[in-house]
Amino acid sequence: MSQHTAHGHWLTDEGWLEGRCLFSDTVLELHEDSHAGSAPRFIPAPVDLHVHGGGGADVMQGEKALRTVLKAHARHGTGALLATSVTAPFSAIDQFLDSVVRVMKTPESGSTHLLGAHLEGPFISPDKLGAQPDYPAPLDLAVLESWFKRGVVKIITYAPEIDEQQQVPELCKRYGVQAQMGHTLCSWAQARDAMANGVGVTHLYNAMSGVAHRGGGAAVAALAFADFAEVITDGIHVDEAAFMAARRAISGLYSVTDATAATGMPDGTYQLGSLQVKKCGDRVLLPDGTLAGSCLTQQRSIQVLQQWGLDWQAIAKLCSTVPSNWMSLSNYGVIRVGAKANWIEIEDQQPVALWLDGERQLLEQHA
Repeated sequence: MSQHTAHGHWLTDEGWLEGRCLFSDTVLELHEDSHAGSAPRFIPAPVDLHVHGGGGADVMQGEKALRTVLKAHARHGTGALLATSVTAPFSAIDQFLDSVVRVMKTPESGSTHLLGAHLEGPFISPDKLGAQPDYPAPLDLAVLESWFKRGVVKIITYAPEIDEQQQVPELCKRYGVQAQMGHTLCSWAQARDAMANGVGVTHLYNAMSGVAHRGGGAAVAALAFADFAEVITDGIHVDEAAFMAARRAISGLYSVTDATAATGMPDGTYQLGSLQVKKCGDRVLLPDGTLAGSCLTQQRSIQVLQQWGLDWQAIAKLCSTVPSNWMSLSNYGVIRVGAKANWIEIEDQQPVALWLDGERQLLEQHA
């Protein structure tokens, strides 16, 4: 591939480097150069581990829809993502995974990189569905293993209370999959035991037993014991104070969008799996008013985090580095030699462009 050079201020593992980067689709060299001056800043492109849709398409709708989702999120600053299912009949999840396999085999340029699949359910609490379709299932390890054998499942969200023998985390370890608790009514003790077995947390605070000074559930256990947890940073699902408490407590806290088909689209009705949801301004809702995922982009998430007082290093850690670490990815979420040439370009304190595989594309400015 052809090689290029860009000058700027690069956020590396060691902090800001003022200088030039030689790259193709990966970073080839980084050199200090005090003449970068007013050149733009570059931070690692966000890695979003929880995405249901975007651009009017839902990832459960097949290969064409999934490709639409990847294009939509590239327009708003996401470097890589996990396509995230909703709770559905086993056959629908099979079809979803088929689509993920096909898209990963034949990626398209200018699209957010597809890292694999996040299975949100179906082994969750029927009493804590949130905005999940009504297809929760009893734990079936044989089916779960059949999904893992496809090689594209990277995360599964499940409810620990339906897995008293901790069989899910053990199976996940065999296949290199990360287990996360979510859509759960487990006690804090059940959550603690799961986290002691390496389990992370899906959309902290939302759709889980909560924080209380007596009789607390998964959320309070996460604040006490979690190593890694995702949080939706739209300023709607989680208030600033709750976010700050989590950030102080959990070193591996990271940002996700929980984006739906409504992301990047005008107000209207969209699909979330088998459900219809409505985008109303900056919210996505079920008919009863329940939050149903989000219309958040990583571009907008960065703006929210700025409003909450985070600097670029803290933002890059939340949006890029920590989720990459949770996934054990060495070539995403960082700017270093050998890593993907995937960056966010910042001018006047605002993201203006996404670089994917060393190719620059302007961001849409209405996120």
